[in-house]
Amino acid sequence: MRSTITFLAAWLCAGVAQAASGVTAGGVVLLQPEQVIGARTSADQLAPYLKQVDSAATRAFNAAKGVPPSSGFLVVAMRPGEQSNIWLDFNPPLPQALARALVDGAKAVRVPAVKGTVVVAMKYGVAGGSAPSQPMPSPPEWTAAARAAGVPLETGDLVERIWK
Repeated sequence: MRSTITFLAAWLCAGVAQAASGVTAGGVVLLQPEQVIGARTSADQLAPYLKQVDSAATRAFNAAKGVPPSSGFLVVAMRPGEQSNIWLDFNPPLPQALARALVDGAKAVRVPAVKGTVVVAMKYGVAGGSAPSQPMPSPPEWTAAARAAGVPLETGDLVERIWK
């Protein structure tokens, strides 16, 4: 799947432009194997979608006032029927109003056609914070669901269990 190179290159270009506004993009993290994502969507569909989600997130970050430096992930899940869900994993946690604006803005972006659940995350540093150094997000809802399952779950299966 050529998508990894395509949308990561687009993401890095966006991150450079965002740095001047106090928002630092740290890249896209594939939360499922590349071959799984490649079988469910294409780079030509995923890259523009993630760029639009990034634009919505940047608008929300830039509109927020008095946000303490924070670092974290905006996790995006897509599934058939143009459905999306968003989870946040920021340290320290973002103010409630900003978190709601991020989720609402990302959910407003039209989801591309997918042939199964696709899950990726975008890294951000906010208000002078740097993008997270850890490789994977762990939203609180995910941690609770994984603990309740009692067995390791593939990311797509975990997301389907907690999708609201």
